[in-house]
Amino acid sequence: MLKILSENYLTRGFWGDEAWTMGISRLPIKEIITITGQDFHPPFYYLLVHYLGNLVGWEREVPIRLLSTFFFIFIPITTYQLIRLWLDTKKSSSHLEALTTSFLIATAPILITYAFEARSYALLAFESILSAYIFWRAKEEKRGSYLYRILYFVLGGIMVYTHYYAWFILASHAFYLLFFELKKLPRMLPPALGILTVQLPWLPTLFWQTSSVKNSYWIGPINERTHYEFFLRITGGDVTTPMQKYLAILIATLVFVGILRALFNRQFTLSHKFLLTWTIIPTLLPTLVSFVFMPVFFYRYLIFSAIPLLILAVNALHKAPKWLFFLLTIVIGYLQLAVDYKIFSQYPKSMRETVQELYQNKKESLPIYTVLPAFAEVAYYLPESYSVSPEGLIHFSGKSLLDAYVRLGLTKIKEPPVDEPYYFLTPEKTIELKN
Repeated sequence: MLKILSENYLTRGFWGDEAWTMGISRLPIKEIITITGQDFHPPFYYLLVHYLGNLVGWEREVPIRLLSTFFFIFIPITTYQLIRLWLDTKKSSSHLEALTTSFLIATAPILITYAFEARSYALLAFESILSAYIFWRAKEEKRGSYLYRILYFVLGGIMVYTHYYAWFILASHAFYLLFFELKKLPRMLPPALGILTVQLPWLPTLFWQTSSVKNSYWIGPINERTHYEFFLRITGGDVTTPMQKYLAILIATLVFVGILRALFNRQFTLSHKFLLTWTIIPTLLPTLVSFVFMPVFFYRYLIFSAIPLLILAVNALHKAPKWLFFLLTIVIGYLQLAVDYKIFSQYPKSMRETVQELYQNKKESLPIYTVLPAFAEVAYYLPESYSVSPEGLIHFSGKSLLDAYVRLGLTKIKEPPVDEPYYFLTPEKTIELKN
């Protein structure tokens, strides 16, 4: 039990995608923008990590991961504020519902997972809930007041440079206005056009990215299990556990029953419509793009969907007997915490341990080689020079980072020697002595 305090999901070594984050973020700003333009992610998160790493150092994993934890902390806080906009603040039951929802979101397994990873997903989830709150305030602004519309423009500009799925979040706001509050659409057009204007300089880059990876992108096509797996992971966590299906079934049932009850009682409020739009549109649009253009649907990019789903689930119990409200929310909370413990107690082997093992057993000075899928991890943890084998090079995404490292003289791409021994570090975190 005490071991988990030092060996856990926060303190483990970087895995592949996190190592790519570090590999990009440690470079000069000009290189960061160039590489993200050649890959498939906008630069904002990498710039944040760049400045954080320069401030706290690049040697340890925890400080960099805590950037995601920082954004995650504000997700339940902002959720509480959003729910309070919708409910009667004078009723104690409204206060209880807001607190309960915030707690369940704070323990949502999918959000917990990426709260401890050096990736942009926690930031995107926070931007999603913050944009929902600001959007709701902005559309209700009185004549002569512009504060929240200005904030919406600023946040939207940041969002589209954080992740391309931010456009699907913003699109859900537009669809909500089109379907349910058309009269308020004109007041939100200026910030929306402003966000589009901010993205204009990057649009040629986006078009180039999509055309260059159209036939070789790593995301697979949609199949019969894609959306099932999406819902299972968003509600039950990104780790296979017995609790995963129970959580998915329980949350799905509550959301379904809550919507039916609201429709039957003619209490299908604007907040219900907004939450459903926020859930459906960011899922539907990448699905359509995947069918028509190229596969882009990936559950990890939609982790923010856990927020409106949990709000709807708890809201379904708003007028239920107190005993039922407490029973079901306690069950959900218990199941989520059980999954969270399993997540946090993970301590998988990383390239950090592989490199340590290499130096413990290394008896002679031999050249070290790796391949592109393991390159970023090797680059972060290996203190000496190494080379990247061209084996299978064209079949992997992310080659832009390797090209930058070669251009800057940080590594080389070359064939391993045929008649001399060398060490080979594999993507499976093993060491092979090639004779």
